[in-house]
Amino acid sequence: MNTRRITGLLLAGAALCSLPAGAAHAQRQPSAGAAGSIRVGQSVNGTLAASTPSMTERGRFRVYSFQAQAGRRYVATLQGTEFDPFVSLARTVGGVTDYIASDDDGGGGTNARLRFVVPATGTYMLVAQSLSLEGVGAFTLRLDTVARRPLAISALRVGQTLSAALTEADAEYDATPGRYDVYRVRGQAGQRVRLRMEMGDNVPNLIVGHMENGEFVADDEEGPQGEQINAVIPDSGALLVQAGAMGGELGEYTVSVMERAPARPARVQPLRRGESVDGTLTEEDPEDENDERLYDAFGYTGRAGERVRIQMTSEDFDTFISIGRMNGTEFQEIASNDDSEDEEGTNSVLEVELPEDGRYVIRATSFASGTTGSYRLRVSTP
Repeated sequence: MNTRRITGLLLAGAALCSLPAGAAHAQRQPSAGAAGSIRVGQSVNGTLAASTPSMTERGRFRVYSFQAQAGRRYVATLQGTEFDPFVSLARTVGGVTDYIASDDDGGGGTNARLRFVVPATGTYMLVAQSLSLEGVGAFTLRLDTVARRPLAISALRVGQTLSAALTEADAEYDATPGRYDVYRVRGQAGQRVRLRMEMGDNVPNLIVGHMENGEFVADDEEGPQGEQINAVIPDSGALLVQAGAMGGELGEYTVSVMERAPARPARVQPLRRGESVDGTLTEEDPEDENDERLYDAFGYTGRAGERVRIQMTSEDFDTFISIGRMNGTEFQEIASNDDSEDEEGTNSVLEVELPEDGRYVIRATSFASGTTGSYRLRVSTP
């Protein structure tokens, strides 16, 4: 499955212009370079021929416009046995073609299946295309709406491990192939928990969220997610968690919720230029206020205009470092780094010019939530 958002001019622009008066009916094959149309609930049979336009990336294509409403769920399927189908969703904005989403193999085998919700009511385009430059042959493009089913929420307690399965009857992601279940985890307000999902060779994904208009919505799309995440039970005493697998994988899985030890108070260790320190992230370390990542804190006293180089290495986890200042109990970040361009692997290097005299705090942490392991931190001159 390939999903991406690109803004750019599409080659053979005439094919992507709005449909001219008297254009071919959706059931008829448009001529090479011309745009056709499609309606919800309709299938269109077409052909990619040697004379059909092609793009710089991927192969020949035909374009079908349609009317879509914001908030409705749609699914477009592109089937073909003579080439590898690739379907994209796009719209015209200010004279350029804005690619919104695309899919390669979400329809089973090499067929494409794209689920989507449009950002606004209006005219959109489905691009039926060959993945390879040389692909030609017949295809069928179909557009449907997806009925919204009531979302079932299962109960899960702290300390419990539950066995379940993702099936065709489960809820589907909006913009990518895959199914998911939703759990309400009950515990005590402020209780620290670890959630883990295992699904054999498949890659599961957990994320915390809430219900909105009968649908699950992630609290933070950039927040902790993956097969294992740390979380804190909110004041309501219940945590809502989505447990799924992107890419269309189905099958049995286990999901567990275990209590974590209380975090010890953050202790800032002094660190001077030219020094290195070996440390370990453990379950008892404090957590980042936003991402719930475990961290160790180090104090560095510097002067305005001073340049420092902070390096963090680990063989146990993907490192992440940040430097900032404390405003009361709030950490205000100045700069951070995940994977340095100068370092191989997942080690971090941060070079920064200090804006003023005073005491700074360096946080040594991991890129993923809840990761533990050993590391080395060093402060030096760039």
